[in-house]
Amino acid sequence: MERREQNKFAWKLVILALVVGLLAGLMGGVISAQIFAKTGPQGEQGPEGEQGPQGLQGIPGVDGTDSILQIIQNSNDTQVAVSGYQEMQWYNMSDFDSSMEITVNVQQDSKIFAQFSSTNQLEPPASIWVRIAVDNDNSTVYKCSVGPPASGTYTMTGHIEFLSSSLSSGPHTVNVQFWIEDEPLNVRILDRTLTALEIASQ
Repeated sequence: MERREQNKFAWKLVILALVVGLLAGLMGGVISAQIFAKTGPQGEQGPEGEQGPQGLQGIPGVDGTDSILQIIQNSNDTQVAVSGYQEMQWYNMSDFDSSMEITVNVQQDSKIFAQFSSTNQLEPPASIWVRIAVDNDNSTVYKCSVGPPASGTYTMTGHIEFLSSSLSSGPHTVNVQFWIEDEPLNVRILDRTLTALEIASQ
């Protein structure tokens, strides 16, 4: 009986020793983890990157101001077939539409800024060229054109602008001119707008 009690006591001691050992191991692990997991001191900040080169200086604006002294604008939305006009020759649109000619009475050394927009219908093969003329000074040209193998009716818009040179005082005429290439029967001019501005440079 005494021996059994001794054996039980011995087993209790062994279990207690194992539990204490296990707890000690866990506590040691936690403490060592906290010691080794501590954040180290902050390192020094690295040098700041170099700034890129400065961009080129912008070009200064033109000295002086421009004043718009007057604006005249005419519009027409009628449809005009130009079948009665010959190919390869410049005509004034004022031949069939007087609103496409504007007379501007300007001051000495003023300039005229003119712009024209229109919608054109073409059936291939056909083309129309359009330009602005201030007195005998002509602008560049816009061209609407349709050629084979296209078929059907095409609607195209065109826009052009023109700034004249300095003018003498008095009346100056702004015209819209057109040139037909290929087939006049296949060209119709639809809505159109002509604008003329007198600009005085100071």
